[in-house]
Amino acid sequence: MSVVNILDRVTDWAQKEICDGMKFKMPPDGDPELQPNAEDYKYEEATPTCFPLYIPTQEKLPPKVLSSIPSAVVRILKGEDSISKSSGKLKLDICFSVWNPGTYGKDIFIPTDGTGTFRELTDEEAAGKFYINAGGWRDAWNWVDRGLRALESNTNISGIPIDRETSIEFGPLAEQEAIPDFYPMWFAWISFAVKYPLMRNDESLERFL
Repeated sequence: MSVVNILDRVTDWAQKEICDGMKFKMPPDGDPELQPNAEDYKYEEATPTCFPLYIPTQEKLPPKVLSSIPSAVVRILKGEDSISKSSGKLKLDICFSVWNPGTYGKDIFIPTDGTGTFRELTDEEAAGKFYINAGGWRDAWNWVDRGLRALESNTNISGIPIDRETSIEFGPLAEQEAIPDFYPMWFAWISFAVKYPLMRNDESLERFL
């Protein structure tokens, strides 16, 4: 089983099991550097796309993918092949990227009565309301929770065994043990390992097979 094949299969699995069904705020024109206020941007939501190895820049996105954010990317951390055991192992991670500059009017829900029900603000009520805050990290970590449930409740990923002897780890993006401020971007990751059979055909031995 090739590294490329494993990456593609894990990426397809992560799209279906971890990304589909989720929606997060999408930056205007797909540019995460923009930090609009409520007057010039009524945000849209998008289902995140999962990419293998790298997140493409805006001009290289696949058709129908409007923005590189929100997105997930499956990366290789390291691999090892054991010739004596005829097996290999890949350490992978899934990095999650979301954009959230704060609370917009349509994020606000008002209690309707004492029954615990809520209503969304009307367009008129929501217009012009924007509260800049650092609460966007919750989007990234809610997404991590979904990823952990998917990994911990399965023994394999599209037929590729998850290595249960390797711990599933997770955390925020950090630099020199500090969590950097990339506002309005928020990042987190999960790492895990998969196993595969090691089969190599030596051309010098093929005539004996």
